[in-house]
Amino acid sequence: MSGRFTAGVFIVVVSVVSVVSVVSVVSVVAVALVWAGVQDYESFTPPVATAIDRADCLAPDIAAALVAPEARDSSIALRPEGSGYPPPDFSPVAVVRCDRGETSDGGLTIDSIRLEGDIHAVDDAFREQSRRFPANVQADCAYRLVPPAGLWLVDEAGAAIRPTWPTEPCGLQEQPYAALSQLHEVSREQHLVDGVSADDAGICPDSIGQPFATTTEADMNRMAEHEDTHARPLTETALATPISDVGRLRVCRYSTEPPLPESRIRLSREQSTDLMEVASTAPPAGPCDLIGQHIASIDVLRPDGSGGTRIAVELDGCQRVNLLGQRQLPPAVIALLLQ
Repeated sequence: MSGRFTAGVFIVVVSVVSVVSVVSVVSVVAVALVWAGVQDYESFTPPVATAIDRADCLAPDIAAALVAPEARDSSIALRPEGSGYPPPDFSPVAVVRCDRGETSDGGLTIDSIRLEGDIHAVDDAFREQSRRFPANVQADCAYRLVPPAGLWLVDEAGAAIRPTWPTEPCGLQEQPYAALSQLHEVSREQHLVDGVSADDAGICPDSIGQPFATTTEADMNRMAEHEDTHARPLTETALATPISDVGRLRVCRYSTEPPLPESRIRLSREQSTDLMEVASTAPPAGPCDLIGQHIASIDVLRPDGSGGTRIAVELDGCQRVNLLGQRQLPPAVIALLLQ
């Protein structure tokens, strides 16, 4: 089965101006996509998922992804072993989601959360056909978007499958996220991770690029008119960019001259939510003749490991954030990231 869409030339590019080190900072979900004329996409069905006796949030790949979510390999995350299309005779009655949690005294936990509600809508969403470009279409898709680390559909007998998240060209479909967001929690089981604090910030990349550049009034005008595709606002999705449902964010702080890591922290859940709500509603940044020498890099993820948007913040200079274009952050947010 195939569908058709019409496009001239469409390019959406992350606002990374220059790269001065090995690892570049990507500000948000980035889709670089070039095609011309009328093209087809192909619909396909992934292999059928394998049912097991019960949902398991301590499966090695799930546990590893929740203990160190920022280190997760998004290419492997798209189809973990055993996951797949729901079998035709499998009738789920609940969802089990695996989250990164914590105890009252600050210990890191892996939480197994049972969700109920309109499970039929969830089942239908995961039974959608996936879509991809056919072999004769030349498209370069570079995006950072990951599904939950561990998600199970559970039937009345307790058997469980891990559904593969349906794809679309250069991304993941939104229907499963929308259906899952309508469910409610009915129970939670916590499993303590020995020797790891919920405050632990893990390991940051050794270096980053320079995602900011000086800008003039003319630059601002071009950005506002969407003439400058390298700095135009990007279209983000609810799946890629959590805000009120964000998890505890890791903040990696770097000096850009020389490009070296300085320090790292993990924000509280409340601080993380405050940061994302302010950043997502901040006004566009004005002209800037200073480039920050101290940069924070943040992967924006939910407690279940989903999301993928990566933002950068100038901790000095003009104190801008790369999120849907360059926005101006208030001093209070900068102080939060410098704590």
